[in-house]
Amino acid sequence: MKPKTMAILQTVFAAGIVLWWALFFAFFRHDPTNTAAYLAYETAFPLADLAWLTPLLVQAARSNIRGSVHSPIWTAAAGGALVFLGVLDFSFNLQNGIYARSLGDGLLNGFINAACIFFGLWSIAWSKRQAG
Repeated sequence: MKPKTMAILQTVFAAGIVLWWALFFAFFRHDPTNTAAYLAYETAFPLADLAWLTPLLVQAARSNIRGSVHSPIWTAAAGGALVFLGVLDFSFNLQNGIYARSLGDGLLNGFINAACIFFGLWSIAWSKRQAG
């Protein structure tokens, strides 16, 4: 994959995170089927997602667009954060029956978790190839 393609995917993920939080605070947190545990868990993440992960993705994308020698570092850091987020969400969702609440919840959460884990792992592997 070319650096510009990676930058586009990183930008899509950054925008997706911002969109997720906009939708969560506008709609999803008001869902009466949400448990107190789910809301406590979810509302612990906006700061980390919006102040750490999203800027990492944006910086990695900028670095890849510019062809910087530092782009593998930024990409690996963003990838690691995505894997952590995806695995943590997967663990919570599995333990708390989120995937089984409804077909829509299962598919949405499963897709988000898998996308974070797989793109994060891909980003780390891609970074290693770029740096090597």
